[in-house]
Amino acid sequence: MNRLLGLSFGSIVVMAIVALMFGGMSNGTAAPEVHRSAASSAKSGGDDIELVRDPSGRFHLAAEVNGEDASFLLDTGADTVALTMADADRLGIPVDPNNLQPVVETASGVGNGAAVKIERLTIGGQDFRDVDAMVIEGLGVNLLGRSVISKLGTLEMQGNRMVLKQN
Repeated sequence: MNRLLGLSFGSIVVMAIVALMFGGMSNGTAAPEVHRSAASSAKSGGDDIELVRDPSGRFHLAAEVNGEDASFLLDTGADTVALTMADADRLGIPVDPNNLQPVVETASGVGNGAAVKIERLTIGGQDFRDVDAMVIEGLGVNLLGRSVISKLGTLEMQGNRMVLKQN
């Protein structure tokens, strides 16, 4: 179990460094505006989801967490799902600030977070239950990692678009 926890934290470290490099960690400024095509909103399973690159070169995806709307940065370099503290609170995912543990190492220092479960994550009509995730203090945008991306289908780059071909 300690090895699995260590691997999870290691992947979060990489994810946080990438997020920091691309402005995903909060530095007192607002999170980047979400740009998505109409096709990126939830629709029936089996349909392709088309994402359009935002001005900073990133792809965002609309989803539902426990029935509430949430936006995620598609992060193929992250192993897991990560939520901001604000969104975890808004989405009804309890995190006790007194129980945060050091989980990420960034250029700004150590970041604290907590492991949580998302009861239901819905993307493009596909439901995922009991999704392992991290809530990270100071994270400026929710991250969707490979633990869910790999279950959604295959990703194809087409210029400034990414097409997620659902299973």
